Amino acid sequence: MSGYSFKKGERITSRKILSSLFTRGESVYVHPLRILYRVSSGDRYPAAFAVSVPKRLFRKAVDRNLLKRRIREAYRMRKPDFYSGLHAMGRQVQLVVLYQDQKKFDYFSIEDALRKGLEKLLQEISGVH
Repeated sequence: MSGYSFKKGERITSRKILSSLFTRGESVYVHPLRILYRVSSGDRYPAAFAVSVPKRLFRKAVDRNLLKRRIREAYRMRKPDFYSGLHAMGRQVQLVVLYQDQKKFDYFSIEDALRKGLEKLLQEISGVH
């Protein structure tokens, strides 16, 4: 099942790319997640991905890491459908998923929100170009 892997090349590690997403990126919101994105080109993978859970919402690193793991896992499971949608449009994106609630949601709530958010993102991208 190589479609469900999450390789290093699919992660956004560059501070330059992250800051440009925060300053010039567009966003999609599905409670409790906000997805910042930019249509890009020339990447090896259809999407580059990062997760952020603000310290001001969850002071304990244990809580932030738990939510980040849940978001990454939900993304990993939804990635094949998302990639096929991007491939059909011939698009590539960079995206950051931000957690935006003070309450810790369970995995299934996060997965549902991420699924809806990625569907909304695909609709917006197809409408952009």
